[in-house]
Amino acid sequence: MADNEPDDYFDDDLEPSDDAVKCLPLALLESVVGAKGIQEISTRNGFCLVVQAPSVDWVTPIYKAIKRLGDWDYYVNKSSMKRSRSDDDTSERMVEALAGGGRVFGVSQQPAELLPSAMLTAADKTIVLPPIPPQAISKAIKAVTGNLPVEVPPTLGRGLTFDEIVSCIRRNATAAECVDRLRRAADSKVSAVTSSEDVPPIQSLHGMGPAKTWALELVDDLEAWRRGEISFGEISSASCIIAGPPGVGKTALLRSLSKSTGLPLVATSVGEWFASSPGYLDSIIKKIDETFSAAKAVAPAIVFLDELDAVPSRATISPRGADWWLPVITHLLTTLDGAVSGKTDKLVVVGATNHPERLDRALTRAGRFSRILEVGPPDEEALAGILRQHLGKDLANVDLREAARLAAGSTGAVVVEWVRAARRRARIAKRSMSMADLLEVIAPPDVRTPELVWRIAVHESGHAVAAYASGLGRVNAVSIVQGSTFGGYTMVEHDGKAPTRREMERMVVQLLSGRAAEEVILGEAGTGSGGGPQSDLAVATRSIGLLHLGTGLGSHLVYQANLEEVPMVLATNPDVRMEVEKDLRRLYARAVALVRENRVRVEALATDLVKQRHVGTERFLHIMGESSTALGGKETANG
Repeated sequence: MADNEPDDYFDDDLEPSDDAVKCLPLALLESVVGAKGIQEISTRNGFCLVVQAPSVDWVTPIYKAIKRLGDWDYYVNKSSMKRSRSDDDTSERMVEALAGGGRVFGVSQQPAELLPSAMLTAADKTIVLPPIPPQAISKAIKAVTGNLPVEVPPTLGRGLTFDEIVSCIRRNATAAECVDRLRRAADSKVSAVTSSEDVPPIQSLHGMGPAKTWALELVDDLEAWRRGEISFGEISSASCIIAGPPGVGKTALLRSLSKSTGLPLVATSVGEWFASSPGYLDSIIKKIDETFSAAKAVAPAIVFLDELDAVPSRATISPRGADWWLPVITHLLTTLDGAVSGKTDKLVVVGATNHPERLDRALTRAGRFSRILEVGPPDEEALAGILRQHLGKDLANVDLREAARLAAGSTGAVVVEWVRAARRRARIAKRSMSMADLLEVIAPPDVRTPELVWRIAVHESGHAVAAYASGLGRVNAVSIVQGSTFGGYTMVEHDGKAPTRREMERMVVQLLSGRAAEEVILGEAGTGSGGGPQSDLAVATRSIGLLHLGTGLGSHLVYQANLEEVPMVLATNPDVRMEVEKDLRRLYARAVALVRENRVRVEALATDLVKQRHVGTERFLHIMGESSTALGGKETANG
């Protein structure tokens, strides 16, 4: 079974006769073990060798190079978890070879996961190969061209795959030409990975809350590491998950972090793993390995894993899907252990998700992503800052508070589209942008009928007055400015504490008060409270359903479902559905009574909304006859 090829091992005096495919892996191997180590690998009897390749793309080249170093009785290379027919008898054949005094070796980028456990236990020598250093590349260039490069940049080959490096080292080329190709290839690769020129530094971001605080701490820690005051392993902020709805700036935060820290950003997503591969189990695992290999090659670096919730939790995965997903989840967890816990890789690893509640608990334990930082829609002050950031020189010295007030509840991504649209209006008119251009795209003229506008104003006023009258929290904004998925909205801050049953019911009353206001003031309710999974009725139903099925605050203590599972249980369990319906009707009656008691306030606020389209905290309190109030957290009711 041994492969006996007569090639000599790598030598400083080797004449230009080889190609980089053969001599580059040997140069890397010799840079770690030296000439004596190569001699041992070539001749030692009764020898078991395990080699850890620096990345997936190096596994096969190193495997072939070691095969050429001598006679072997058994050898294996493994770069994925895909099983082959020979896997079942691998250990038996290897043990037979060693028992007979033979020579065996195995190569993998993750030996502990992929190579036979008996080989790991019996190994006489384990070699961990780092990304190839410039000196080894230089020796390979001499082997191919006959000359050592005069100048060898310290970053030569950094971030390049095996194939990319060997493609730059060519016969009939000079050593200087090879170095120049490698330098240009590495520069283009790092530029493509980083790509942060058009984003502001972390310090200039707005509306990112605790995520910005984390990022600033990381910038400080990295500066301390560069000064030699702490080791990379002492950086306390080297991993986290950024959670929040689409468009709040999770990706923009990471690009700004890359710019502020000077670290390359290696960004990927679970969706990209499937889109850029056949989607088979081994191909997805290879995509994970490629991402971290690319980051290690340019380390210190930032790894950004978006759509992390697309990797399902093992607690909710179906038995049918478990066979496919479990190897992926296990491989990802193991890879994260090495990247986050093993600080030798010098990686900052950040995940992002719109649904942190869906994540596998193992992902968020200590040593992996132990911190989850919530980022919500920016407030008016932050929106003004985001507008100023993206407007640049346009509307310089113009007060943007009015625009920010009308934009309340929107995300940074929406702001970007507004600024582009406003610039387009000005460009078509062949003039400079005006404030009117911006206001026109933020709050375009309302083409809805007066009757519909009044109904929406009444609906949102019901939400806002109910929050105020019940003491639920501070009303930050009430608006009837139409969005792409809603006709208006009410933003309410609350203290964010885990609610009791009474507090959960109070929140549901506030959700149902929009519909109640329509019934009390207009004589009948419209469809604005339902129709979608984020509508008032849908959220209220899930909340009361969870109260009965998952909090122990209903008629039973037994846990039956989480928030996402509530609709399925209600659809299949008529007894629970009747309980939820009974509670919703009782709370709706309370909402109707609350609106009747505060009818004058609801009508006054609705009248003001029709005129102003948006009411902020101060104006709202004036209408309520108050001057100040303050609480913490945020809730938004859309109508």
